[in-house]
Amino acid sequence: MRNKKTILLISVIPLLMQATSLYAQPRDPAPHTGDRFWDKSGIMDGNLVRTIFFNHGEIAKYATPYSGEWPKGSGHLYVDGVATVVQAECVDEDGDTIHPLEVNYREDVDRDEDGYPLGWWPLPGYCNYYQDSPAMSDDPESWPVRWPDKPEWAGYWNGYFGKGVKNADLETYYVVDDDYDTRWNFYPDPTDTTRRGLGLAVAVRGFQWSHVLAEDCIFWHFAITNEGTYDYEKVLFASYIDWGVGQSMPSPGGSDDCGSYDTDIDLAYAWAINNESQWGGKAGVAGFAFLESPGNPWDGIDNDNDGLTDETRESGPGGWVYGSCGYYREDGALDEEARASGVPFVRWHWSGDEDGDWHAFTDRNENGVWDPGEPLNDDLGADGIGPTDEGYFGPDEGEGDGIPTLGEPNFDQTDKDESDQIGLTGFKIFMVHEVGHKPSEEEAVWQLLSQLVPPTEEQQLIGVNLAMWFASGTFPLHPGETQRFSIALLFGEDLDDLRRNTKTVQAIYNANYNFSRPPDKPRLTAIPGDGKVTLSWDDRAEYSYDRYLQEYDFEGYRIYRSTEPSFLEARIITDAYGNPTFRKPLAQFDLKNGLKGPHLIDVYGAGFNLGDDTGLRHTFVDSSVNNGQTYYYAIVSYDRGFIARDSLGNVLFDEDGYPIGIAPTECTSTLFIDERGVTMTDVNTAVVTPNAPAAGYSPPVVEGEIIHRGPGTGSIEVGFIAPESVKDGAYYKVIFSDTSFLHLDKAPGYTIIGDTLPDDPSSPPETLVTGMNVSGVDDESPLFDGLVVYFHNDTTAVFVDSLSGWLVKQNNHEIEVGFNPMFSSETNPIFNLNTLYPADMKLIFSDTIVSTSIALFGSYKAIPTNFSIWNVTGDSLEWPFLFDDKDGDSLYTMGDAVIILVEDPSSVVNYRTTWELRLSGPPAIYDTTYIGDDSIVVDTTFLEDPIPPQPGDIYCLRTTKPFRGEWLDAEGDTLDGDVFEFVVKAEFCSKEKAKAELDRIAVVPNPYVVAASWESPNVYQFGRGERKIDFIHLPQKCTIRIYTVRGNLVKKIEHESTMKDGAESWNLVSKDGMDISYGLYIYHIDAPGIGEKIGKFAVIK
Repeated sequence: MRNKKTILLISVIPLLMQATSLYAQPRDPAPHTGDRFWDKSGIMDGNLVRTIFFNHGEIAKYATPYSGEWPKGSGHLYVDGVATVVQAECVDEDGDTIHPLEVNYREDVDRDEDGYPLGWWPLPGYCNYYQDSPAMSDDPESWPVRWPDKPEWAGYWNGYFGKGVKNADLETYYVVDDDYDTRWNFYPDPTDTTRRGLGLAVAVRGFQWSHVLAEDCIFWHFAITNEGTYDYEKVLFASYIDWGVGQSMPSPGGSDDCGSYDTDIDLAYAWAINNESQWGGKAGVAGFAFLESPGNPWDGIDNDNDGLTDETRESGPGGWVYGSCGYYREDGALDEEARASGVPFVRWHWSGDEDGDWHAFTDRNENGVWDPGEPLNDDLGADGIGPTDEGYFGPDEGEGDGIPTLGEPNFDQTDKDESDQIGLTGFKIFMVHEVGHKPSEEEAVWQLLSQLVPPTEEQQLIGVNLAMWFASGTFPLHPGETQRFSIALLFGEDLDDLRRNTKTVQAIYNANYNFSRPPDKPRLTAIPGDGKVTLSWDDRAEYSYDRYLQEYDFEGYRIYRSTEPSFLEARIITDAYGNPTFRKPLAQFDLKNGLKGPHLIDVYGAGFNLGDDTGLRHTFVDSSVNNGQTYYYAIVSYDRGFIARDSLGNVLFDEDGYPIGIAPTECTSTLFIDERGVTMTDVNTAVVTPNAPAAGYSPPVVEGEIIHRGPGTGSIEVGFIAPESVKDGAYYKVIFSDTSFLHLDKAPGYTIIGDTLPDDPSSPPETLVTGMNVSGVDDESPLFDGLVVYFHNDTTAVFVDSLSGWLVKQNNHEIEVGFNPMFSSETNPIFNLNTLYPADMKLIFSDTIVSTSIALFGSYKAIPTNFSIWNVTGDSLEWPFLFDDKDGDSLYTMGDAVIILVEDPSSVVNYRTTWELRLSGPPAIYDTTYIGDDSIVVDTTFLEDPIPPQPGDIYCLRTTKPFRGEWLDAEGDTLDGDVFEFVVKAEFCSKEKAKAELDRIAVVPNPYVVAASWESPNVYQFGRGERKIDFIHLPQKCTIRIYTVRGNLVKKIEHESTMKDGAESWNLVSKDGMDISYGLYIYHIDAPGIGEKIGKFAVIK
């Protein structure tokens, strides 16, 4: 068991972090002011934390379904709301000192006459106005046509990490300002009396990572800019949080929260009394971490004790100097030993890069300029991206110039350590609505926040409606200046689990909000069938580049299935503390690269399974499903993680003896049912309900046999993935190719051509698949015309004993097939000639001399023989051989061997040796006598007199053979390679068959007992949720009538469906809109032109 999180590798891999810091971009002043008509809500659900948020600066909201929900899909709520607050001291037009407080929150704030908060509202243009959500990184439909602050990035995500960069698994971005606050006789820009509030704008981002170490956390980052001309000397940033631990919908409530602060890890946390919850189970623990704080570069004090004084993120590059970089190492990590000693690091660096962690391009050829192919490191230019990133079209401003440029990693706005942070200066735990603590009480709040002291563990409240204030200030905010703060919400099973999660939060913060990112999401298609669900997905994830690890690190796919939309059923693999950690997949496919089994870097004792070297697949048929049950599927891609090694490949360990690295990461799988019961899916998730097809349905099939021509001993199968796309009567041909000399290509190429109208000369065949290779023993083609080809290739030549033997036998000998050890590398490294040759051979005996063996090496002579070797793969050709004539009689007798040769001009002797055929005697009795301790005598007695091979005897040796393309035989003739041909018949429905299947019509479940397993509960609604039964095996068009046993009509249902859907659901509500009572019911099915069916079903308690 490993008892720590190895994510701390961030501080010990210098070169890794040089090129992977965050790529936050400066925001240009807004062309508009806040507009409440652009107000929108969104959902952050990129890991196990799910919460509603609003683009006016509010996170979570009491009495809404996703208000700080954890784990996602459980309905367990922990947060009633978080408000973003900025307050400043200024002098109004009347000469009075005032302290306006800017906020937008659901309660305890000042409002206008129409009830709208006088505070933050979203700036127009930062999302698509014609949809409901703020801009989300995973939904291009939510993005604006042009970003107001980055119009040149149109069509790309406006990433904190750069143009189009989505280093977090989920990110949101919006901007607010305070122009709507008109309460004060104050103008932040006297030259523009239309601008109100404090003249502040806030750029807000939320981040989530799905990595198992970060899956219980959500980050929020705020960049506050003074867009006015007023020079503020005293400003406060603050966060207000109202806890709601242990609540659940649809009726949240309670005042039994408890709160405290852990000074060892700088974390405020909340829990419920006795861990009680409204859902009846144990409630977890929620935490709030105040991470980044504003800096003060004007007071001459080293506020953050990092060895640097008055550093600022708006300094520009400065000059190339030799001097102090504070206590920061070259990798940007703060060295605690240097801090303790008070001795800073000194090195060459740009003076504007105060901590000296910005790294220019690597000039490998030392010509003084960046050349393509040389690592750019941090020298990426203003857009923060390089040649490996999406959206890169060539060098931009500052790229590869050797000088820090605004927008590049580890410099100014992208480096938190270049800010002289003042830290968390005030903390207070109190009861919600307590006098003097409400945001609407501005002067009281200013007095409170400006005089608070840093947190102590003595602050604690038990069993109240709990709230907390976090404050940082005061500090100056000059015109045009930007200051930042960030927070994190995190959750755990208990306080110890929460503390462990805090280490991950701190590590991500220390790495400038950067973390390992999984491969891109594959795009999933799920097709329900009769007792099965067919999944198929694309290969886009296999080309993903991890900016954090600086490599292409895709490893495989995992399939998850659940009967609830959050896949909590699959989360059954626990860590050493018993906390659920990993999900168990339904199926897993990974690269054949030798990386398999549990990853070396575990997570508190639980290791991520890399797979079994199965090879990649892009289709899967789940045949372990029940008709009528709704299933939720996710296909996730995952990477191979990271293990730190030295230059010799040895694993590196930390001071406690734990291996250094990062556990593998899998992409998110977002799927949920909202409070209305509407299912929301992502590109890699699906919800399907398998069911029986309509009566009379016949699925697509291969018509006749699959025809195979060629030497390969493998086979193919045809899989019908999308039956509705299969073209009736279409003809297909699979043609193989290879370039190997001995036809031992383990990955032969193939092309698939198709002809949908084979009888129409005007419709020529079309190439559907080309440039592909069969990888390994089992592989599959890309999807085409609704089907795939499954390949089963014999990747090497193996002697097949069961198919080999005497075709004609007049002797009583056997032949032993193998390889002569003289020609193996173990015996003779110089002449390593043995080769597994994929060909069938015949040894044919005659009554005259018919061939002569090859003379080779001096020990093998040219011997005339009464037998010959023939290669019968392809055209039958006589083949060269060596003859090991033990008794020198020129006859093939007991103990002699024939060694088959293969001509090879690249060999030192122009040949390679392959199969050896050694003649053994007839059945015998072996009598062994031991003489002394170390010698034996073996007396052999044959049960019959040996009869050597006779004229006309034929022995056949057969091998497995990989697929191959066209090839030349020994005489230079071109022979056909492997070709498969087949014709498909499309799905169809037959009335005659439907008539014969009327008796299969049934009701499931029958009887219906209170509830059925397939009825999905909705944790956000009152009542028992959905009720339903299914009529199955129905004809495509029919009328269903349901009666009481007295003959009263209860419900009439018109059924009309596709041929693959023979089911009709009924919600047990009568034609009068009433829930039906318990009892026995009669149903009548009337299908015009097909027939009728009468049956019964019961609804019981």
